[in-house]
This record gives sequence, structure tokens and C-alpha cells, in this order.
Amino acid sequence: MLYLQMVRRLPEYFEGVELSPLCLALKRKEAAVIESILDGAGVDYTFEIISTRGRTLIDIVFGSMKKGVLFLVPSDRYEFSKGLLEEARLSHLIIE
Repeated sequence: MLYLQMVRRLPEYFEGVELSPLCLALKRKEAAVIESILDGAGVDYTFEIISTRGRTLIDIVFGSMKKGVLFLVPSDRYEFSKGLLEEARLSHLIIE
């Protein structure tokens, strides 16, 4: 039987560890792909649900808010994780 190790962690797991925001996903599908990429690479991460402005012209003009998933990784894994997302053509979601 094959067991997959989940690497998504609760924020408390990272107590005393410097975290860097990696990316922001506004769509559920994007968030699922990011989770799959980070899980597959064995990167420990956590996330927060945040309110943010939408990216469409209508959102900008009318100031509508959306929920997004902010992914955070240990700072020493940021560059590696960023590279994974760039390879997957998700660089538009990366927070620099």
C-alpha cells in the first residue's frame, strides 16, 4: 500500500520559522494545482484565506473583494518553490 505524505501544515507547525508568501490563488483550481506541485516536491507549506481585490477590470472599477488562498513557505524554500511554479507556468501568481 502506498502512503502519500501530506506536506501542508498548520501555521503552528512553523512556530519560530520565517515564512515567505509564495503566491496568491484566486481560483480553486489554481489552488489545487499549487498544492499538488508543492506536495509532489515535498515542500512544507501553509496557507491563509485572505480577502483581496479581484484582478478583472470590473473588480478594479467597482472595488469588489474576493477570497484568495495565500500560500506561505519557509523562507529558505522560497526560491525552490518559486522555480516549481515558474516551470508550471504559474509565475503570474507568484508574490515577489
